[in-house]
Amino acid sequence: MMPALHPFPRFYHPAPGIHEALPVTRAGVRQLSPFPFACTEGPCFPSLTIRNGEDGRTAHGVCGLLSADCFSDGTVSPHEKTLTARLNRQQQLVSADRGALGKPVLLTTPSLNGALSGNLPDAQSDPVVFYGDNHIYRLQRGALPGNGPLPLTGPLVIADGHHRAYTHAQLAAGGRADCQFIPVVIVEAGELFIGTFLRLIDGEGRSLPTLLDQLEPFFTISATSCPRPPGHAGEWLLSYRDNHFLLSRRDGASTDTDPGWINAEVLPRVFGITDTRSDPRITSVDPPPVIEGQVHYDAGYEEKIKLLGFPLSRDRFFTEVQAGRTLPPKSTRFEPRVPSGLLVWIPGNAS
Repeated sequence: MMPALHPFPRFYHPAPGIHEALPVTRAGVRQLSPFPFACTEGPCFPSLTIRNGEDGRTAHGVCGLLSADCFSDGTVSPHEKTLTARLNRQQQLVSADRGALGKPVLLTTPSLNGALSGNLPDAQSDPVVFYGDNHIYRLQRGALPGNGPLPLTGPLVIADGHHRAYTHAQLAAGGRADCQFIPVVIVEAGELFIGTFLRLIDGEGRSLPTLLDQLEPFFTISATSCPRPPGHAGEWLLSYRDNHFLLSRRDGASTDTDPGWINAEVLPRVFGITDTRSDPRITSVDPPPVIEGQVHYDAGYEEKIKLLGFPLSRDRFFTEVQAGRTLPPKSTRFEPRVPSGLLVWIPGNAS
């Protein structure tokens, strides 16, 4: 049977109008009291547009429900591995909340018209507008095209929400009826920007000269007076104890991506980190802001070894996915992301 995007029987959201803050849903949607959401009855495919407040770049998304089976039968592909501790924590939260999600899974595809056969819903009703994270989000009820689900004909890839998706898929496979459907937003890849996370590695008292000596077999190292972001593939910014260096990858023969190469070669041999999914010595955080050409780190990272890479290109991203290869955890950061508390799915009695 052809996979399909199903309409929401109903969905929850803040009241129509303009909002500058959203309810915090990470601790559980059903536990929020008093319940802060309005309900829109379906069946419908909500539409979501996200406009960047600085450059006006706009992403258009179609929202709906996907069967959890789509995340295990190859209909939807992952692009990176999940973090073990995060997956365990997510399963506990989802189980306690009986399948409710305050944030849909973000999917991307080379062509939205191709993925949904051109049957895109038109926006209707008064919108919910949220101003936040330097973006303007507009959520509206979408008219139902035809009489039922939209067939999916194009490739779909998880852009954000691996842990949410696979938590639900695992629970659904175990017989949990409240996890049989997963809320998603599908956005065309050309309207998304692929960024990168900042890797933080425990210094463990390592001296700077020792660290540079250990990195020298893998990189050409150039000191810089300030933390400037890398400008090309194969480059990394290294910062440690107020010292900054541009690292240029020596291994030009390897066809692996920069995140794959550094995970397979540099992290094990220099830092003894063989599994970034579970090793507590390395974490990944949102990229720091770049102001007037310089990276501005948050306070508290002084004793951390900081590595900031160059983002993966869109073409290379889809090449890796279509070849069946998965990137290391936190290799990409797709933007714009969907904020928590804007589109809420509550299965069970609410469906």
